[in-house]
Amino acid sequence: MNNFNVLLFKTLRLHVRQLEDKDLESFYDMQSNRGVMKYIKKEMNFEQSKQELDRFIGYYNDDSIFFKIWAIINKNTNQFIGICGVYENDMSELEIAYRLRECFWGKGFGLEIAKGLITYCFEQMKLKELVAYVDKDNLNSIRILEQEMKYVTEIYVKKEDSVERKYKLSKKEYYNNT
Repeated sequence: MNNFNVLLFKTLRLHVRQLEDKDLESFYDMQSNRGVMKYIKKEMNFEQSKQELDRFIGYYNDDSIFFKIWAIINKNTNQFIGICGVYENDMSELEIAYRLRECFWGKGFGLEIAKGLITYCFEQMKLKELVAYVDKDNLNSIRILEQEMKYVTEIYVKKEDSVERKYKLSKKEYYNNT
């Protein structure tokens, strides 16, 4: 598919670039991990992970859908840490998302990537408002989002039979707080 590194943005310790076929092993490590996927969806086998990676990469050249998911790479070791991005959800909101491999939890990468992603969305992509949804039991992600966005409400999601917390941040609020 694509054999090039498109650097989108960087933070103190991380680079964010487009996903590539070579990310498959690490992507699968993340997607097959019960701890990582616990609040997202059922963990995936190798073939399902490959299909999802291919789908995400395919969206880069599809102008009919706003769905941008990228690779998070450790600047120093060049290791695949996880994914982050922004996409238009079912309610026509622009939703940010991030997911880290379990071996990189507890090192501050979640907050670092959330801050970098929000900045990139507002400054480079020129988006006006972002939302994020997180399972009410996913306390680590809640702690990150509460530092960066405003809590709106809790919503019952029938499809997943779960309660999610909704967060929102406008570009104006972002610039008033930086």
